[in-house]
Amino acid sequence: MSDKPIRSRNRRGEGALLRAELVTAASTLLEDLDGQEALSLRAVARAAGIAPQSVYLHFADRRELLTAVYQVRFAELRETLETARDAVPKGNAAERLSSICHAYVDYGTRNPGHYRVLFGTAGTPGWEPTEGQLPGLPTMRLLIDAAADCGSTDPDATALCLWAAMHGMITLRQDRPSFPWPPLDTLIRTMVDAHLAAAV
Repeated sequence: MSDKPIRSRNRRGEGALLRAELVTAASTLLEDLDGQEALSLRAVARAAGIAPQSVYLHFADRRELLTAVYQVRFAELRETLETARDAVPKGNAAERLSSICHAYVDYGTRNPGHYRVLFGTAGTPGWEPTEGQLPGLPTMRLLIDAAADCGSTDPDATALCLWAAMHGMITLRQDRPSFPWPPLDTLIRTMVDAHLAAAV
C-alpha cells in the first residue's frame, strides 16, 4: 500500500489538530495490535493519511507518541471517574468510592479497546516509563483519595487492591464470558464492602 498522503493539508495553525489525529490513529491501531511493540510510526502515518515524515513534526519517536496516547486515554478515564464521584454528595464517602468503582468497571467493559490500550500495552518491553512518567498516576490518586475519605488506614493499599480486583472483573468477564457471572453490581458492592471493612 502506498504511503502517499491522501488527506488535505491542515491550514496554518492547525498543527494541533493533526497531532490529535495521530494520537487517535495510534490508539485505534493499538486496540487491535498484539502489543505496543507492533506499532510503527509508518502505520500510524498511513492510518492518518499523511506522509511518514510528517509524524516527526509532532513526535520525536514512537515512545513520545505512545506517551501522548496514554495521557489522552488516562485523562478520558479520569474524567469518567470524576464525573461518577461528583454525582454523589461529599458526605457519603463510601457511596462515592462505590460510584468510582462502578464507573471504572463500566468503562472497561464498554470500551474494551480503549481499556486494552491502557493496561494491555503500557509498560510492555520497549516502553517502560519511570514512576514519575506514569500517565495513570493521577487516576490512581483519585482512587487513593476516595479510599482515604472512607477512613482507610492504608489508602494506597486499599486503592491498589480495588484496582487489581476491578481489573480482574473486566478481563475475566471478557476472557470467560460463558462463566455464570453474578451481576456486576453485586460483585462491585461485595468488593467495595469487603475492602473497606478490612481497611478500617
